[in-house]
Order: sequence, then structure tokens, then C-alpha cells
Amino acid sequence: MKVRILVAILLVLPGLAVAQKSEPRAWQQRLDITVPLPVPAVAVKPVNPFAVKVDSAPQLLNDIPPAHLQLAGRARVAAYVDAGGDCLGGVPLELPFPGITQDLIRSLMKASFEPGRNGTARVPTWTVLRITLAGKLKNSAAIERHIELPDPATPPARQEAGILYPPGRLATLPATDPATLTSFATPKHLKVRISGREVETAVHALVHVTASGSCDRFVPLELSNGLVPWLSAYLATWKLRPATADGTAVPCWVEYTGRVRLKMGGLRSTTVQVLTSEHFDPKAYGKLAEDQ
Repeated sequence: MKVRILVAILLVLPGLAVAQKSEPRAWQQRLDITVPLPVPAVAVKPVNPFAVKVDSAPQLLNDIPPAHLQLAGRARVAAYVDAGGDCLGGVPLELPFPGITQDLIRSLMKASFEPGRNGTARVPTWTVLRITLAGKLKNSAAIERHIELPDPATPPARQEAGILYPPGRLATLPATDPATLTSFATPKHLKVRISGREVETAVHALVHVTASGSCDRFVPLELSNGLVPWLSAYLATWKLRPATADGTAVPCWVEYTGRVRLKMGGLRSTTVQVLTSEHFDPKAYGKLAEDQ
């Protein structure tokens, strides 16, 4: 009898031990916790893809500023049109030529408009116009001219035009939200006329100089859009001593900065288009200007 009891105990004890081993203690429980690790910042070295190593930089030997050249460019301007169809002023958003702001705004204020509408009601609105201006350049002169190799550590950047916003009372006049308009203000008859004048302007561009010492392409960095044909014609006259590397002439890019004097003939508008996809908010422009 004792033997049977002992055997039974021996058989039960291993089972209890196995059961205890198969059930982990509370402190042995596995917890799956997601711990977000900080993302490291990677420093990107500024690299200028236009910069190359050369032994000597190109040197300008001769140039002829263009004369008697036909030019054309596009202006973008926001015009404020009241409920009666009168334009009370405007804000240039992009200008094709320097020194034309006053004549452009004066032409807008002389024009008659069909006012914007909200349903059948005539309402005051801002409307954005694209106006193509064409005319003739009588002559030009290079006042300042600097040519240097691009900085390898400074990538090129286009110089954006300064932020303009409505002067004086234009910024506070009531204007209807463009999203509620059923039709935008549209000029009935608009002819922009810019009188001839002499102006000075800055020029900044990347210019590619070939191994033969001529220019075959350029990237405007600071230039009114109407003067791109002028710069193209001007660079076509450049004669340079090309860059050299290991005693051989090689092509390379140079950075051209300068100022030019332009004698412009009169400009006239050739096309006028209402840009219904562009909206002008004078308050937003004013805030943006303050943040600069």
C-alpha cells in the first residue's frame, strides 16, 4: 500500500512541475511596445552643378549691345474694378520691361470694364489680367559688366521680383470673394500704350562659353521676361578667350552680372486675357510683404 501511494506521488509531482514551468510568472510576461526612434537629419552639402575646375577663367574680348530690336513680353496685373465697371487702380504682379508701371496702371484706369457678377448683381472685384506688350528697342549700352566663375558651393537661384501690394485705399476697398462670382470683371475695351523712354536695369545670368570662345546658351537669373530676346542677341555678339584646363581650351559656365541702359520706343498691347484661375487677395499680399 505504501508503495502504491509513493508511486502516485511521484507521478503527480512531475506534472505539477511541468504545469508550473508552462505558465510564466507575471514578471516573465512579454510586452510588445513600439518605441519610435528619432529620424536623423542628413546634412546636404550645397553643390553648384554649373561650376567646374579650370586653370583660367574665360575673358570677354569684345561685345556689341543690340540696337533696333523688336521685343515682346507679358505683364500680369491685378485690377480693381468696382460695381460700376470703373477700374480704380491696379497692382503689377509681373512686368515684361522696367519702368512701365505708371503708364500701365494709367491705361487700366482709363479702360471700361464689364464688372464682375454674383448672380445678376454687379459686384466689386479684383481681376487678374495677362497683357502682351510689344515694341522696339532703339539702342542699348552696357554700363556695368562682371564675368566670373560660379561659386562651387552656392547653387544658382533666380531672383524673384519684389512683392507689391495695393497702395493706400485700394487695400481697404470691398471686394467680392472670387469663389462666389458667376462671372469675372472683363475689359470691354483696353489698349495699353507705354511711351518711349530710357531706363536702366540689372541683368544676372549663367552663360555657357564654348571652347571656341562663343556663347551657345544661357539661364536668366534676374531679367524681365520681355528682355530675354535682347540678352540672347547680346550674348550672340560676345567674343571671349575660353577657359583652359591642362593647357587646353575647355567649355564652362560663367556668371554674368551687370547693368544696362535701354532706349525703348513706345510699347503697345497686342492681346489681353482674363486669368480666371488666378485670384488676387490684397490682404494676403500685404501680410506676405510684412513677413519678408
